[in-house]
Amino acid sequence: MSLMTVSAPMIFKDIRCMIFKDIRCIIIICFLQNKIYKKWLYIFYIMFDIVIPLGPNDNAFITSQIEKTRQNVVGYRNIYIVASNPNFKCEQCIVIDENIFPFVKDVAIIHGKNSRNGWYLQQLIKLYAGSIIPGILGRYLVIDADTFFLNPTTFENEDGKCLYNFGSEYHLPYFFHMHRLNKSFKRIYRLSGICHHMIFEQSVLEEMFSMVSKEKPFWMVFLEEVDVSERNSGSGASEYELYFNYVAKFHNDKIVIRGLQWANVRTLDFKKYSHLNYISYHHYMR
Repeated sequence: MSLMTVSAPMIFKDIRCMIFKDIRCIIIICFLQNKIYKKWLYIFYIMFDIVIPLGPNDNAFITSQIEKTRQNVVGYRNIYIVASNPNFKCEQCIVIDENIFPFVKDVAIIHGKNSRNGWYLQQLIKLYAGSIIPGILGRYLVIDADTFFLNPTTFENEDGKCLYNFGSEYHLPYFFHMHRLNKSFKRIYRLSGICHHMIFEQSVLEEMFSMVSKEKPFWMVFLEEVDVSERNSGSGASEYELYFNYVAKFHNDKIVIRGLQWANVRTLDFKKYSHLNYISYHHYMR
């Protein structure tokens, strides 16, 4: 991108980011030897970005979702909206056209044309956001577009470890698919990673990808290994179960499992559910 194509707000934003980084470096130098400030240093220094994949089913509610995300997610830097609509705009976010992802058309090539293609595409977008979106941090929080955080919520502890919530879902095809990717991939806890958001680390994702295939792109194997009977009307894979169980098995010392208060709801009533950390308002429940 040439200097002539960069807008003035973008230049000022870059300058603010550089100043902010310099201030953080000074604080690190001053406080590194002081144990009293260690936990505050982690909170201040370690940041993450937010990724929200946006499909056509959630366009009507995305403004409220972004507002709640900005109000209640603690410690983020940028919000990236990966939009299926190339005309989508958002002043408070960085909008990414989903067509920059290399597999957008390949889902239909591998699975054929069917109603579940968008669902599998969004899973891959979540797993590949860290390697495809320009300038994104190596740690990023994915929030489903139909999920609304209603109270301040953190995703890292004072030691810099990622915090993981959980659900109660148990769907066997997800674990069969996981096992086909690599025979060492299996369910670790009697908990589900499906809770409509997840924090990812790019270095861990790259490690996981390499354990699946060194000859084909991970996304291709991920799609090919979905059982044929689950491609059109079923649910044959879960990115959240895959990553949740992977980090639980191979990086257990670097994560913390914690329970948040949340619910899947049939009405989008923020006051009614104001006692919860978040709610999810799924298209199939409206």
